[in-house]
Amino acid sequence: MKHVLYFTADWCNPCKKVRPIVEELNKEQIVAKFFIIDADIENEMVSDFGVKSIPTFILIKNNVEVSRTTGAKTKEELTSFINEE
Repeated sequence: MKHVLYFTADWCNPCKKVRPIVEELNKEQIVAKFFIIDADIENEMVSDFGVKSIPTFILIKNNVEVSRTTGAKTKEELTSFINEE
């Protein structure tokens, strides 16, 4: 199973646009599980993963980061991101 760390914040407009897509994909996906991480609360995780901007999506496979992307994404772009590895 792949995991996607989705770094977001309540004040981030692009994040607000993407969140419903992430929640929808979480219900549909059987190959990946999204974890929604509030960047304002989880400062240590932001630092540990070197997140510089939000929204940021980090794809984890076998406990190793295999890919990352930033910015608002469509459902199709996120699906492609999940399936690239």
